[in-house]
Amino acid sequence: MTIKECKFYNMQVNLIKNGKIYAERAAIRNVWQKDNNTFLDIYIYRLNKAYVFDSGFIHDITDNSREKYYKDVGKFVCDFYATCKISSLEQSPNSDNVIFSSIKEDLVILRFLSEVLKNKKDIKDKIIREYVRDTVKSAQKLSDRYLDEYINSIIPDSKEFYAAVSSLKSKTPKQAEDLLRNSIKLCLSDGYLEYHERMYLADLIEALRSYGLLLPADII
Repeated sequence: MTIKECKFYNMQVNLIKNGKIYAERAAIRNVWQKDNNTFLDIYIYRLNKAYVFDSGFIHDITDNSREKYYKDVGKFVCDFYATCKISSLEQSPNSDNVIFSSIKEDLVILRFLSEVLKNKKDIKDKIIREYVRDTVKSAQKLSDRYLDEYINSIIPDSKEFYAAVSSLKSKTPKQAEDLLRNSIKLCLSDGYLEYHERMYLADLIEALRSYGLLLPADII
């Protein structure tokens, strides 16, 4: 869905950060829900970049084109869905998207590792996108925007990371190797391995080996 298609391209979004409110002129490209939370894909004109925000970080929204003010983000979401035409392919992403079901645990692992240091986000998003396209043939024609929205809707904690690791027993050695190589690539995207990254990678490697998945000697 492009900015013009969604029509919400002339917005003022007041964001909450460290207890202060920051006003940004923006376009709101998409919204979706996961685990009873609402997320918004917001393109900030000042930064020339899109970000995904939890609605809890949004104080209020003003639609300058319609001269409409939203103190309640939920009311904006209702208007968004009523106004925007979402295609059958690129609809709001959600954690149950069947296209990605075969690598759901992989994405939990990759997303968790990508957030350990919270840096080099563009590079890390690209690595995960490439992994998705290389692994799921039906995802090859999906846009970067759609893939990023789906990928960034996955916000795992350490408990979910270890649960995903424990579910990798059914992988083939090649699948395990591809996942591990991309996990290492993510963690090395800033040029070095931080302590916590080493710890989580070591746990992943140990788990894969305990499942009988022999890994190449040059992988670490």
